[in-house]
Amino acid sequence: MEWPSMQRPIRAPKQLLVEGRTPEIFFREWVEALGLKGMVEVRDYGSLDQLIDFLKVFTGRKEFKETVESVGIIRDAEDKPAAAAFRSVCASLKEVGLVCPEKFGTFGAGPKRTGIFVLPDCDQPGMLETLCWTILEADPKSKPEMDCVMAHLHCLRKASVQTQNLHKAKVWTYLAGRGEFDPQVGRAAQNKMWDWNSPALVSLTGFLRRL
Repeated sequence: MEWPSMQRPIRAPKQLLVEGRTPEIFFREWVEALGLKGMVEVRDYGSLDQLIDFLKVFTGRKEFKETVESVGIIRDAEDKPAAAAFRSVCASLKEVGLVCPEKFGTFGAGPKRTGIFVLPDCDQPGMLETLCWTILEADPKSKPEMDCVMAHLHCLRKASVQTQNLHKAKVWTYLAGRGEFDPQVGRAAQNKMWDWNSPALVSLTGFLRRL
């Protein structure tokens, strides 16, 4: 099993592990915008069923043992309660001998502090795209475009077109309308599409700073 992010040297004391290449790009842009570049490195651990294997290899590296002070893990809640996702990550941490934090958004004790954040808000079901839609909802200037997106999706439903993932469909439609021909939210982050100062991001910004 191979992870491209595993091949990079470990130089920063704080490691942020995320679920997939798109979140890796998204959070790398966010970390840089917060002025944390150099202190925090973002890595893609792959799919959820790869997390334990990734952690076993990653925490076994000499650089990890000598350099890393804290590890943050971010994953989607998907369509389940956020608490289920939290328990799943905790089980992965314990499997490799790391201490699980007591609750969402906090960091546990131990020689390697660990924290868990479940997207979109450690409460509701959803994913990274849900969080991005929340950023747009917090900006009154985005409302006309968001209304157009919802009208488009309503039209598709009337035409008996089934949208498999509404969270992604809403954000991708919005980005396509903005001329983003690669509608991934990570690429949009590289193109400065997201407001990192949005009130929708307060809790997750705090998590990143505490890392």
